[in-house]
Amino acid sequence: MENGKLTQIANFMYGLKLVRKQSRFRRRFIDMLQERAILVDQDRIELLKEHSKKDENGEPIIHDDTYDVKDMKAFNEDLQELYSEKMVIEGGDNREMLRTIKAVLKNLRIPNMRDSNRKSMIIYVTSLE
Repeated sequence: MENGKLTQIANFMYGLKLVRKQSRFRRRFIDMLQERAILVDQDRIELLKEHSKKDENGEPIIHDDTYDVKDMKAFNEDLQELYSEKMVIEGGDNREMLRTIKAVLKNLRIPNMRDSNRKSMIIYVTSLE
């Protein structure tokens, strides 16, 4: 899964009405996504610091909680690269979780399947394993 889609997928999964085993595995899956999302956000902040103008002490200049980025194009390229990196969930201990999540999504009926974001998330997550 691409880093840039982790939060969307977690939010989508959170909204599903599941019980017992399916709910437990969904929670585990979301926890994995959220852990990775935290790391991605830390990397995003490091990119901001790297691309920001610095003060006389070498610290990034921040105005109103916004980093003063010196080269927005270079920053956006690095950010896109970060967001396009993939998170891979290996089988092993996660095999049963992946199979359960995949089965849930394959059997999911969404009233508005034309919603391309939802549809692409289902296709994407069901391709796991």
